[in-house]
Amino acid sequence: MNKWVLAGICIFISMIVYVSKAVLLPFLAGLAIAYFLDPLADKLEERKLPRGGAAAIVLLVFFLALGGVVFAFWPIIKAQLASVSTILPKTISSLGPWFDELTKSLHTNFGIDINQNAESVIASAADKALGSLNQAISSILRNGAAVLNLLMLLLISPVVAFYLLRDWDLIVARVNGLLPPKKAADIRSIMINIDKALAGFVRGQMIVAMIMGVLYAVGWSLAGLNFSVLLGVLAGVLAFIPFVGAIFAALLATLVAVGQFGFDGGAIGLVLLVYAVVQIVEGAFLTPKLVGDKVGLHPVWVLFAIFAGSEAMGFVGVLISVPFAAAIAVLARFWIKEYETHYDLGTQAPVESTTTSNQEEIESHKA
Repeated sequence: MNKWVLAGICIFISMIVYVSKAVLLPFLAGLAIAYFLDPLADKLEERKLPRGGAAAIVLLVFFLALGGVVFAFWPIIKAQLASVSTILPKTISSLGPWFDELTKSLHTNFGIDINQNAESVIASAADKALGSLNQAISSILRNGAAVLNLLMLLLISPVVAFYLLRDWDLIVARVNGLLPPKKAADIRSIMINIDKALAGFVRGQMIVAMIMGVLYAVGWSLAGLNFSVLLGVLAGVLAFIPFVGAIFAALLATLVAVGQFGFDGGAIGLVLLVYAVVQIVEGAFLTPKLVGDKVGLHPVWVLFAIFAGSEAMGFVGVLISVPFAAAIAVLARFWIKEYETHYDLGTQAPVESTTTSNQEEIESHKA
């Protein structure tokens, strides 16, 4: 196939995806579920179960487990969500005196003058934030499109997941048969590497995020922090975003702690200690064991992909950003390897740095 025709097909598919982004979520969710559950279905198929039966059993266990988790935690999350509208204004208002002291200190020591009263500014910000939150919740409850999208997600995703999981091996075999013979080996190698990178990162990071969320929720509950389960769930979700997620989780927990305990060093220190312990466990044990260092996805690249996907396609863009980043990273490494092989760059001796040469020349003149 002509490369320009192939490029045109890719552009056309990209345009279709972009135009239909509003209805893609149930299908992407079904695709993701089928992709990640395929190894389990393969194992059941090896035990002489028909593929359709294996797919049905795996999906049934998956959705029962998911429903059990939601059923177990939803009452707690619902109660904490309901208390946000009453506790959050007090939490934010309690920061007013501290902020006033900060502005006075800035004026006295550095000549920085903030003319507005801090308490009024914070109260105004709190009112606006709560108004926006209540409006968003009311809009979601009243909006028929939102309800329809939720129903589509709950009803269509399992159906899509079942058919894709049942026919996964057939789809892979069909695509494999369409590969051009001259490039088939290279394309298979690229796809295998994309699968390894994607599976290693997303599957591993998903487990890491769930464990971190549970650890945060339990630790902050023991520390007596308000909204501990809600903050734990949020911190677990944010664990998918490198750097920014961890910083945001720490700031959010600290603000809630300050609003609840005031400037009690012991209480705030305990909240931050829980955060630090979870981060140490994640960095020293969870990520090395569950994600590893062979996935080839640099955290900065993942961060850029998530923000770029969000800007381009909203929530759907966030969902497809990591797979897209994995594919681009693997393709980039393949092309770099081809480039190095073509120009024999891998066999060249390293170029001596100019700084070292100049230093040696200076030393020889001194001698």
